[in-house]
Amino acid sequence: MPLSIRIIGRSSAPGALFVVAVAAFFVFGLPLVASSIPDTDETPVPADATLTIGAPDASQVTVTLSGDWTEAARTDGNITLTNAGAELSIAAPQPIAATGTPDDVIARAVADLTADVEASWVASDPIELTTDAGDSGLCVTGTTVVDVAMTCAVQHGEEVSTLTATASAQVWPSLQPSVDAMVRSMRFTEAAA
Repeated sequence: MPLSIRIIGRSSAPGALFVVAVAAFFVFGLPLVASSIPDTDETPVPADATLTIGAPDASQVTVTLSGDWTEAARTDGNITLTNAGAELSIAAPQPIAATGTPDDVIARAVADLTADVEASWVASDPIELTTDAGDSGLCVTGTTVVDVAMTCAVQHGEEVSTLTATASAQVWPSLQPSVDAMVRSMRFTEAAA
């Protein structure tokens, strides 16, 4: 039995047009309406914007945004950005006593990755880095067949700030340059005395 007859109970050109109109609305109309509604959970961040992470009365780290990242969440201690399904989290500076040195942070990240035997993570050797401001740090990247996770820890004096990124292996090659640029742009400011 034709669909138009099952839906409106009669066989006619207007019935067929009705069925086509309803189908077109679901295929074309709803996605158009959904795309016109702004997403209130995410805030677009202009390229080359400077993001500051940390409470105003504490040590802070500023990062120059690179790429098409969107701010998804922010607290005084952390900012989370998203791009093409990837997530990037940057933590405010913490005392070494709380986080450990960059070596300690990277060792924990590698231990967490290798503990997940079902995912079969493969961790790279830690890579040393120096920010544009002259601070030193380490990064490690873990990969599976489908996912990538990167952890970086940068030390300034007696404080450490961490950056973690997770993405699908498919989009990571296009996002990695922007993540690397943001790590290098990290600049620390001391708490006001």
